[in-house]
Amino acid sequence: MAPVILVTFAGRQKRMGVLTQYVRRALDLGVIDQWHIWDFTRSSEDHAWVTREFGPVRFMGSKAPYQEAGSITRLSPFRARVGITNDLHIGVLPNDDQEHFYEFVIGGWNNQASALRKSPREQLGHLDRKDVQNLWSRVTPGILSPGTDNSVVMCLADDGALELSVNDVPVGRWPDLVGLAGARVMIRGGWGGDLELCDTNAPIQRYVGNPNEQMPYWQAYHYYAKRLTQFADTLFLKCDDDIVYLDIDRLSDFIEFRRRNPHYFVVSANVVNNGVCAYLQQQAGHLPEGDLGEFEYPPGGFGGSLWQSGERAIKLHEFFLQSQTKHFPLSASTVEWNERQSINFIAWLGRDILHMALAQGDDERVMTVDLPAYLGRPCAIYSEFTVSHLSFGPQERGFDFDPLVDRYEDLMREKLGL
Repeated sequence: MAPVILVTFAGRQKRMGVLTQYVRRALDLGVIDQWHIWDFTRSSEDHAWVTREFGPVRFMGSKAPYQEAGSITRLSPFRARVGITNDLHIGVLPNDDQEHFYEFVIGGWNNQASALRKSPREQLGHLDRKDVQNLWSRVTPGILSPGTDNSVVMCLADDGALELSVNDVPVGRWPDLVGLAGARVMIRGGWGGDLELCDTNAPIQRYVGNPNEQMPYWQAYHYYAKRLTQFADTLFLKCDDDIVYLDIDRLSDFIEFRRRNPHYFVVSANVVNNGVCAYLQQQAGHLPEGDLGEFEYPPGGFGGSLWQSGERAIKLHEFFLQSQTKHFPLSASTVEWNERQSINFIAWLGRDILHMALAQGDDERVMTVDLPAYLGRPCAIYSEFTVSHLSFGPQERGFDFDPLVDRYEDLMREKLGL
């Protein structure tokens, strides 16, 4: 059976904690096989939480900061298989020197040379550094291969010297660089060299995008599009980090529907707090106008009164939380939709990433309007699988959604028996 991978653009700790429990349960049940967490966090606190909470790093954009990768001791060398074309940076942080770190640049200068530097420890997170000491350099033409996983081994010899080899070729040897106490190892790419850590095969993996980009999500689509042969048989799910309810009992039905209906380009869950779904849910008789007001047909599938109103969103969430069934089926089990819709929880087939080398911009419009129109394939909403989406940006102006998160956490614990 083709693997199922869930992709989430992360992440806000307060919003994502509930989703995490649902997904971990789905992994335990074997309903999904992997969870790819794309770190597009906007605060240092959220980045630190994502780093602590989730699995090892699999991929880093060329501008991503250093990430922990392992350690070196007299008994255990550092080994890694990396996919990168140039400018592999390895930071060595000696355990007996908290003031400095050493930085190896492997395949710098257009993959023609390598170097070793010493810098103050406080500059570890900065790409442009001061007070750098250049300790060593060497011409290393073609040291990194773009056509294979590059083998990197760093070890401490019996005499205490640090030795480095790349693709089984000795690169250098440095006495007394680390010492008997060993060192931590951190890693990143640089200067256009995206970095893939090919040893990482955990069920939950982190993908670190380039920081501080507006609308950065194209990076994720590009990653998969460049690896079409690897992911062509995969079934992809993608959900927002603020999905606070997920009908775990019907998730496998949603996946099977997606698998059996390849003519749809994108299939969406039936989403609470989604303008298109709210309109359809009310048309099916589940959202009374007297209590909640009218949910109009969003013009072109985008915007509308619910998308703009925190007050209306909170009332809708409260109505859902108080409902007995936690299920608002639409007028048909499948509703085809040919206009824009919010992609809060969607599914696509891996073979369709052939068309997903998206430009930086509005991925939602491309995925639900432009590509379906270009390919002549409709999208659909699957009625029988319900999720709840906490909030859109305009809804948060002047409204506090945190109390709702606490109530959804209570629901999640009840649902999962925690």
